[in-house]
Amino acid sequence: MAGTLPERDWKYLRSIEKELLDELCRRINQRAVEIVQSETGTGHEKYLALYKHIEASDRIVGDCFNDWRRSTLTMKLLFLYRHKLLDGEQILKLSEEARGFLDRCDA
Repeated sequence: MAGTLPERDWKYLRSIEKELLDELCRRINQRAVEIVQSETGTGHEKYLALYKHIEASDRIVGDCFNDWRRSTLTMKLLFLYRHKLLDGEQILKLSEEARGFLDRCDA
């Protein structure tokens, strides 16, 4: 893959961008609830765990969703894939070139 995805991949990923972001935020929020509602740890320990979780999650959100341009979409696709935001059906809607790129990233 020469740095950019085919136009159809760009259009498809742009069409599901909000859905993917919402799913990521749902996961982040669910984990935050689990941290806060944990039966173990002091209030301060929970706070520290929550802070670390939000800090790490913010990096993931940025990696996956900040600066969406055609020229950065190859990396965005890789981050979306590595963070398991794309399901099998969504991957199948990508071009053969994009799927091949993801297969090579798994190797």
